[in-house]
Amino acid sequence: MGRKVVITGGSSGIGFAAARNFAEQGDQVVICGRDEAKLERAVAEVEGLSAAQVDVSDQAQVEEFFERVGPVDVLVANAGVCEQARLDDDDSDDVWRRAMQINVDGVYFCLKAVSKTMPDGGNIITVSSGLGKNARAGYEAYTASKHAVLGLTKCVALELAPRSIRVNAVCPGWVDTPMSQADVVESARRAGVDAEDFRRAAVGSIPLGKMVVPQDVADLIAFLASEKAGAITGQSYNISCGEFFN
Repeated sequence: MGRKVVITGGSSGIGFAAARNFAEQGDQVVICGRDEAKLERAVAEVEGLSAAQVDVSDQAQVEEFFERVGPVDVLVANAGVCEQARLDDDDSDDVWRRAMQINVDGVYFCLKAVSKTMPDGGNIITVSSGLGKNARAGYEAYTASKHAVLGLTKCVALELAPRSIRVNAVCPGWVDTPMSQADVVESARRAGVDAEDFRRAAVGSIPLGKMVVPQDVADLIAFLASEKAGAITGQSYNISCGEFFN
């Protein structure tokens, strides 16, 4: 029997691709999410997956889930939201609160809960973003939240190192997921241009001339959770087709 793996936000995009990777190599994979229908579709599509409806921004739900699931060998803290709001937008305060509750509190709650029973030698991978290292106007909430994820990752890596638990982050650029597709539509609306034209321009500005796909990120996550990465902890790995370098 393989490792026990928990992936938050595991019903689509990066999380689902990662879940499929781990399941195919024989691990016991539990995906978490808020949308029961999406979780059911994911479980039906990949043999060996199980699912739990969990809102990571609710600490009580998170703690109850990890108590129920027992010791976890690998946690992929992937659940997150990406919404745009400039300082003078009417909904900027709401966007800020949602980003902090899900992208920061949600990761913190999961790391705190899983660390109580994770066996020595376990692995935690957080999903930050290229905007966890860089910035873009109108993405204040998302950018700040993803910077926070990197700070949290480094601190927890130091704290758990005596137990040989490795903690690393991945920082994707544009990834071809439903979340990024919605972001393209919103960006085009704000710019007053056609969504497809905006997408072509965005892809054209990436050095490799393409978006990252979820499988690319899933493969990086699988590597970081493997013994081949046994000397790596507290690090953040860009995966952006050359969109950013720092």
